Amino acid sequence: MSDTASRTLLIVDDHEINRRLASLFLQPLGWRAVMAVDGAQALDLASVERFEVILMDMVMPGLDGLQTTALLRQSDGPNKDTPVIAVTGMDDHRAQWRSLGVTQVVLKPFDPDQLIAAVAEATRPQSSGYRISA
Repeated sequence: MSDTASRTLLIVDDHEINRRLASLFLQPLGWRAVMAVDGAQALDLASVERFEVILMDMVMPGLDGLQTTALLRQSDGPNKDTPVIAVTGMDDHRAQWRSLGVTQVVLKPFDPDQLIAAVAEATRPQSSGYRISA
């Protein structure tokens, strides 16, 4: 799908400002953002709606981003293979993220260009590489 006008992404972050910023950066490019405040809500949403990409905060109360991504990958839902971009202030779990199928990592604080580039790369049909954007 080359036109982002009908693309939907899931933004998972326990901080409202981070969800809003990511949405504000991506909406002008035609992305529709669905937002989750924690891992449990993300899993609920991901079980009923297909997303093109998921932005996943790695540090959240309850289910953190690692646990949520692992459960997502183990599910039979529509997002089992959806690209997941880890959004985090810490990059000390790279091996774990990669083993869970995290497509890319965007380090906080992120700027619009980094986030947009990570989403574009993760949603390219030939994209399969693991990348860190800092």
